[in-house]
Amino acid sequence: MAETFLWYRPNPRLQLGSALLWKQGAFRALASYDVIPERARTPNLRVGFGVQGIGTGNPGYFATSEKNLATTGGHWNAYLGVGFRSNESHGHALGGLRYSALGSPWSLGIQNDGHASHPFVTHRTRDVTLGIYLVEMRSPGFMLSFTR
Repeated sequence: MAETFLWYRPNPRLQLGSALLWKQGAFRALASYDVIPERARTPNLRVGFGVQGIGTGNPGYFATSEKNLATTGGHWNAYLGVGFRSNESHGHALGGLRYSALGSPWSLGIQNDGHASHPFVTHRTRDVTLGIYLVEMRSPGFMLSFTR
């Protein structure tokens, strides 16, 4: 097992969390805030700090822009941004894509942290989301998220 994330969203713009990094034997604090909320025709602007190196646990900070799109076949979510790691002197392009069929509690996606891609699957029931992803396509990671 690589990493376990616990997230809590006390309001639509703020997300707080912690990460247990099994390989490193460490915890990391996580937070993100939507400086500019998403609108019907424009993406959001989100800033935050936490784990920037999935699988390595490198702390850092980021800025991303995210957009949700509903289609006749389902719901898409995409984001792009830049992340900075504490152990590197340059930024990394960040990105991700997630899809869920209409009415389905399941979603499939992939995210890239600037070094590697990590596919994932999630299941949402009301205010709780459970997920599993493959860190660098090898080691499982777990996610649990609560929304108020």
